[in-house]
Amino acid sequence: MTKPKQRILFFTPFATRTGSEMMLLYILQNIDRARFDAGLVSFDNGELLKEFPADIPTFVAPKKYNLFQKVQFRMGFNPTLEYIRKIGKEFKADIWYINTTMLPEVYLIAKEFNVKVITHFHELPLTYAYLSSTDMKSIITKSDLLIGCSQVTCDAISDAGGNNVKLLYSFIDSTKIKTDNPRTAELRKSLGIPQEDHIWILSGMTSERKGFDLLPEIANQLNDPRVHLVWVGNKIDDGMVYYTEQKCRNSKSQTRVYFTGKQKEDYYNYINLGDGFLLTSRQDPFPLVMIEAAFLGKPIISFPSGGASEFIQEGMGIVTEEISVKQMVNAMHLIMNKEISTNAEISKERAGVFNIANGYADWIKIMDTL
Repeated sequence: MTKPKQRILFFTPFATRTGSEMMLLYILQNIDRARFDAGLVSFDNGELLKEFPADIPTFVAPKKYNLFQKVQFRMGFNPTLEYIRKIGKEFKADIWYINTTMLPEVYLIAKEFNVKVITHFHELPLTYAYLSSTDMKSIITKSDLLIGCSQVTCDAISDAGGNNVKLLYSFIDSTKIKTDNPRTAELRKSLGIPQEDHIWILSGMTSERKGFDLLPEIANQLNDPRVHLVWVGNKIDDGMVYYTEQKCRNSKSQTRVYFTGKQKEDYYNYINLGDGFLLTSRQDPFPLVMIEAAFLGKPIISFPSGGASEFIQEGMGIVTEEISVKQMVNAMHLIMNKEISTNAEISKERAGVFNIANGYADWIKIMDTL
């Protein structure tokens, strides 16, 4: 039986290369036009907007106000809410699909329209602290469908009182993972790392949630000139990052720490540079970089921070028992000394499950339940 065509208005915060927004990109790049008419509202003019299909109308809602909008806001007129209301009237969607918990203002307007609301959770409880209790309650109670990107995420939603919770594991576009061995060798040389030394790659925003502040302690406990830590990712301009960088530079540890900053063209070459991958997050629902590292056959060591425990299987690496630097460093030694064997083919096969074809098919099954 043919499903009736539906109009879906998607909402995303930044349109940047975060895991949640890459997931949205993959869905919209593959969305069935015979079944769905899609529109996209972003709250920033991010670089990813250029990669969404041209036939999907895109709207950029004001979040940072100009002088006139600031005056309007002080007079009780909210430019953001009015823009959402305007797009809601123009697009006339059947479903509003909110691709994060970080857009609570959307729910204020959604109730004015006769639409189904879907919230796609890419967050775990540490991130809920950025929401008021009222906003969190609104997300949980006003969503007709709640999607979690890992089982631990779904469990957290249910613990918060969520009903109709569905699991959709995050997935990657493996066709985009291309490495160049000569270029990887150039990167190693540019960092001044000898060929025989061991490199552990870390990747992500330089945040406390990602465990960026743990780098100096990991380096201190390793204290080995033949082991190097390379962090790839966008640098947040805050005091914790400054402190961590200075602590690494002033450390007497023989293990060096490198900061490459945000990478695009060389991103996968940096991941490929590693002999292994470290996931230091305190909480991480189901990080895409974990799948990417496995696709490149890298052994992974992770804290039990969320989705890593659901992804990493025997032969792929180690999930520590606790969020403990000591346990992580011990695990690194076990792998470097080959006391625990890892198999690149096992990792590649596991990562291959989380591809666009499987992920989109699972998404369709969830949409059919609404």
